[in-house]
Amino acid sequence: MKHFVLTVSAVLCFFIAKAQVPTNSFAVTSACPAADNNPSVLQKINVGGSLTPIGTVSEGGTPLMINALGFDVANQNVLYGMNVVIPTSFTDLNTPPNLYSISLTNAAATRLGPVTPPPAPAPTFGFFTSSIGFSQTFNFIGDGDRNSNYYVGAVTLRYSFPTSDILNLPSPSGVVSEVKLYVGVISLAGISSASPPAPVWHQLNTSDPATAAVISNYTTQVQTFIRSNGTTAVPDGGIQDWVYIPSTGNLVSYLGIEDKLLTISNPAVLPVATTTTPTTPIPTAQNIGAMFTDRFENVYAVDADGGTIYKIDHVFGNFSGESYGAVFGCSRGDAVSFAGALPLPVELTSFTAQSKLNRVALAWTTASEKDAASFVVERSTDGTKWQPVVTVAATNSSTGHRYTAQDEAPVPGRSYYRLAMLDQDGTVTYSSVQPVDCAAVSARIATLYPNPTQAGFRMLLTAPTTEPSRVQIVNSTGQVVWQENVASGTSTMQVQNVGLPAGLYYVRFSDKAQSQKLVITAK
Repeated sequence: MKHFVLTVSAVLCFFIAKAQVPTNSFAVTSACPAADNNPSVLQKINVGGSLTPIGTVSEGGTPLMINALGFDVANQNVLYGMNVVIPTSFTDLNTPPNLYSISLTNAAATRLGPVTPPPAPAPTFGFFTSSIGFSQTFNFIGDGDRNSNYYVGAVTLRYSFPTSDILNLPSPSGVVSEVKLYVGVISLAGISSASPPAPVWHQLNTSDPATAAVISNYTTQVQTFIRSNGTTAVPDGGIQDWVYIPSTGNLVSYLGIEDKLLTISNPAVLPVATTTTPTTPIPTAQNIGAMFTDRFENVYAVDADGGTIYKIDHVFGNFSGESYGAVFGCSRGDAVSFAGALPLPVELTSFTAQSKLNRVALAWTTASEKDAASFVVERSTDGTKWQPVVTVAATNSSTGHRYTAQDEAPVPGRSYYRLAMLDQDGTVTYSSVQPVDCAAVSARIATLYPNPTQAGFRMLLTAPTTEPSRVQIVNSTGQVVWQENVASGTSTMQVQNVGLPAGLYYVRFSDKAQSQKLVITAK
């Protein structure tokens, strides 16, 4: 929500580390200061560590200042963005930005139409107190999903003031209230100047206490700013950009000033915000003004004041320890990566972790590999501290490979799994995080002795039973011919003469998860 009034965000200063920041990434940069309204330059972010200018973003020869980059996965010849409108008066706050398509060939911009915000609160007039409503589309927030949708944000609010100040707005004693955030969805399929953007707005549920606290703090900043008619500091808190996460369908935003991760679930229909505190936040409080992702759903957050790029995970917002950055001059704008952008020469198409009885089945598939060293599956119980579970050598197949592995000793309860992909030069990149819920390890039959037996036998279990159970003996046709209850905490069990004829039998627990052969011989 940075710059509710100035509607400018993201100071971008790029330095790209080799094989780290995603390929197929682009940026728009506008030289500081923002008040000069300098035109944006469309740039290609090179994997090797530089920016290649494509051109000045212009509409019919008129330069533009652009922000809120997004993409349409069905048309990777253009990007989408909104023009930055810097208000010069109190009444300009309701002016909506225009959406543009921007050619990746020459940075030529085509105006598609205004991104109309949701309706503002109706004005009121009273003897003592009156109010006016404001509604603004954030021109610094935007991202695309894989279904040709472009997600934008907006805010509506009421500004109440003494009626005696109605001819001298903004009132120095005015009060901001009824602040409501919205998520808008614009379908990019078939969009054109003849078929302008038609955002479908849904109010964001901010009832989560941590989210409500963020909104409250932001409301105070906005109120101070409006009361001063823009002479105090521009509001710095809240949402300043977001990215779409394909595996969850969520939008996530790292709130740098607050060091929080805001996650918006179900953004296209019924958006609900949840705010959490990362265990390992980005070093020092940073004003995060731009975010972009790679295919593995790693998130790259750009410090708007220093230009450093921080790599975080999208589940917890924890800082990975990897950062890239150096002074690239002061500029304002945004960055975006197309779906499928890769930080390593391994094209990962899937990674799954599933609970299977007393183990976790792990599987991942690559579409191509080059100069990869190995894969390490890591597990965490808190999303912060990770331990290796299994290491698998990379095949380096140009056509990809399917890998499988198992965690033979999972931790009961919820655990998190991720895949570390190691390059031969020592570079490491991580997959998205997969949560897995594992039941407590069940007792299993370790051995039966004596076996064969003429009558009874002793059963040794792998672990004490955690709840009352039942042991069964079944014949070769699957019929239960004997059973007995087992108390919780049992680790060994003596079975007396079962009175069964000679033959082949199977001993199992009643959950049928595992069985052991038992041979009874004639006396």
